[in-house]
Amino acid sequence: MQVFICYSRTDKQFALQLVEDLSYYDLHVWLDTRSIASGSNWDIEVQKGLNESDVMLVLLSPDSAASQNVADEWSYFIDHDKPIIPLVIAPGEVPFRLSRRQRVDFTLDYKLGFQQLLKALGSPAMLDPDSTQKLRPVNWTSPEKATPSVPAEKKSEPSKSGPKPAAYSAPAAPVAPEVGIKTYPVVWADSYHWFNGMGSQAMQGDAIINRREIQLVPYAQPIVTIPLRSLVSAVIQRSVDQHLKLTFYGNDGSFQSLVIMGAPKEGRKDITREILNLLKLLTGKSLT
Repeated sequence: MQVFICYSRTDKQFALQLVEDLSYYDLHVWLDTRSIASGSNWDIEVQKGLNESDVMLVLLSPDSAASQNVADEWSYFIDHDKPIIPLVIAPGEVPFRLSRRQRVDFTLDYKLGFQQLLKALGSPAMLDPDSTQKLRPVNWTSPEKATPSVPAEKKSEPSKSGPKPAAYSAPAAPVAPEVGIKTYPVVWADSYHWFNGMGSQAMQGDAIINRREIQLVPYAQPIVTIPLRSLVSAVIQRSVDQHLKLTFYGNDGSFQSLVIMGAPKEGRKDITREILNLLKLLTGKSLT
């Protein structure tokens, strides 16, 4: 099943989080910034995505309700009698043509909303459930139901100073920490020179970092993705502008490098340092 994400660019962070969470299930998710290759005709690719997708998720917010592009996309699905699931991500007016459709509310509890969305999508199977649960432990049951049972002879409270019974042993540590998506305003380029800086080829946009990858999102252009598993080193280099040099394996297996630094000059050092610390946390490596 291919799922088309219809959203306003102001709701980009929510859309990326949703795509990240849906990627753990047997679904193919179409999102413009991830599904359109660099250099492709944007309108043609969006049309192709609309034609090939089986269901549309419309992220409803005041901004998306006011967007003509968003309205054009969900109107196309209605005109072709294809299913639409509206997701309420912020309080606001619901467009008239969507008002009678069953909506999924994400405004009160994201996890509950996501569980309801999975049911609306037909409860798709998880991809490789064992490894996925280790990377992203999610428990939809209430805390009372999740409490492990204790044999009758061991129901007495364990001593605070003594060892805990086996039933209370701590679970194994997850492969990656529970860190949500982080977004930083940055500039980046293939190299840095002490005199010319990043030069005329520098790009400006957002660095979006999740548990699996770094996404460099230029304004109005397709994103650049660096999987965290391909990251070899990340080192802060001090020059006229403090910047972070990333070294990683490219798709062809060769070493590639990229330099990145915070976009606002007044916060450049803090942003650069925070990105480095986050990459160390997510990869579990020193990266030096």
